[in-house]
Amino acid sequence: MVKVYRKDLEGFYDVDPDRAAELVEGAGYSYTPVELDFGDGGSSPAEDPNDGRTTAKGLELAQALYSFMPQGVLDAYADAWVSSGSETIALAKTRQSQPWKDEFGFLMRDDGTMVMDEMSALSTKASYKETLAEVGIFDYSDFEDDFNTMLSGHETGDPVSAQEFQDRIDIVYGGVKEQIPEVENLFRERYNLPINTGTVFAALINPKIQDKVLAGDIATLQLQAEATSRGFSTSFARFQELKTMGLTKESAKGLYEGAGDFIGAAKQVGRDLDVSTLESAAVGDTSAQKTLRRIQAELESTQGATFGSTKKDDKVTGLISD
Repeated sequence: MVKVYRKDLEGFYDVDPDRAAELVEGAGYSYTPVELDFGDGGSSPAEDPNDGRTTAKGLELAQALYSFMPQGVLDAYADAWVSSGSETIALAKTRQSQPWKDEFGFLMRDDGTMVMDEMSALSTKASYKETLAEVGIFDYSDFEDDFNTMLSGHETGDPVSAQEFQDRIDIVYGGVKEQIPEVENLFRERYNLPINTGTVFAALINPKIQDKVLAGDIATLQLQAEATSRGFSTSFARFQELKTMGLTKESAKGLYEGAGDFIGAAKQVGRDLDVSTLESAAVGDTSAQKTLRRIQAELESTQGATFGSTKKDDKVTGLISD
């Protein structure tokens, strides 16, 4: 509890730190006794309301307790300590200051409670950065907002732990790492720019970096990488068109993995089939899908071969639809 004094009454009140701060700031109370003037014409020397506390001493205390905080937050703490004389109240008032909100506001829930303290947040953020460094990402500037969102717990209030972030990155990286060298090569060929593995992966997981890497063209290069890595070469414009029509990386992988076998089988029954027909069928072209179904029927009748697929939202994610 903290003692606060009214300027017009003798005595004091014992209240909790948050209430004390409200009374001192909004109702004219004081943390130190105030000498009452009873109108006898007398006067006494003015007392120091801060009881000898100075900003320099407050800043020294702030640096000793919270050296990891930015300078603006330390300054706010020093000012709060000078006026209150209490480390607890100073911290509470600091967390209401604009410098603190600018740096750590994402930690405060709507009900006034904190998701975690500042040291824990900075420690977890450092772990996030270490995880990205392991996959070749060393520029974290475009990830800061995402870090803060993960630490705040999004809408659930449940923050993403360092281990959970590590697991997420490992899963995503495991799914695309085989593509990355091919995307690097295609990017160099198309733009003659030196792009490294870390930048490619960062662009795959962060739309803001995609925008920097020439307006998201890397997503198109992913599709092209699926094709070229399996021996199919088509223009960048064609892959841009396929992406616009709804071809995703996942569907492209299924398409090009089986394309060679299906085209070869079609030739054995006298069908001249190229990959563009398969691509058109994969993005919902009904004419192309009918062509593939006819070829499928011929293969089944002559060889018993079946090339299956999955159809979702009128898009074929394999070779042909049933």
